[in-house]
Amino acid sequence: MASNEMRTVPPPGRRLLVFARLPEAGAVKTRLAASIGEERALDVYEAMLTDLLENIGKSDDETEIEILWAPTAAATGAALRQAFGAFSMARQTGADLGDRLAMAFSERFFFHRTRKIIAIGVDDPTLSRELIDHAFSLLDSCEWVIGPADDGGYYLIGCRAAAFSTEIFTGIEWSTDQVLATTLDHIRDSEQTVAQLPSRFDVDREEDLRHLATLAPGGATGELLRSWGWQV
Repeated sequence: MASNEMRTVPPPGRRLLVFARLPEAGAVKTRLAASIGEERALDVYEAMLTDLLENIGKSDDETEIEILWAPTAAATGAALRQAFGAFSMARQTGADLGDRLAMAFSERFFFHRTRKIIAIGVDDPTLSRELIDHAFSLLDSCEWVIGPADDGGYYLIGCRAAAFSTEIFTGIEWSTDQVLATTLDHIRDSEQTVAQLPSRFDVDREEDLRHLATLAPGGATGELLRSWGWQV
């Protein structure tokens, strides 16, 4: 006789966390806004977010994609759904980026039984699912994986469950050119291995955006830059 019991399907063993903000003028791309204005900076952020979410694709049987949104007064359920669509979502918690990363990783490793976690931001609209999948595969042979950014930070960081320690994210001067170096020191001090991806650049300042324009990106970001006359 066939059983009528519901079978519990375990969650995917890999989780991609996208740290993002709700698109709001004056609250996103503030360094960029200082030179191009808040409205244009908002347009850039919205285009970059659109392209990134398009590039990374959807959750599947192997990988759960989750948007971790920063709390603001405007972050209502309707606004979040409009910005992030059908992706799984959770609120960021913590005083600084280190706290937010540590708490996000801890919860998913220890409560969701995730085996591998990778975290990214929204500073590189050309980041691909192929590169992210490659980063996950590197965690088969290394405890940590990191994607260096040209400004001394990183655009991606991940680890496997057995290696995780909140100490990796503590004592870091965030938004400085020492973020990558300090993080690597912490990983090595813990006697763990780390794989490094190719270096890439984040779009934080006007010169970064103009450099991106020279690379002729496609998607919403390329369309926006062309409308400004920045990209031929």
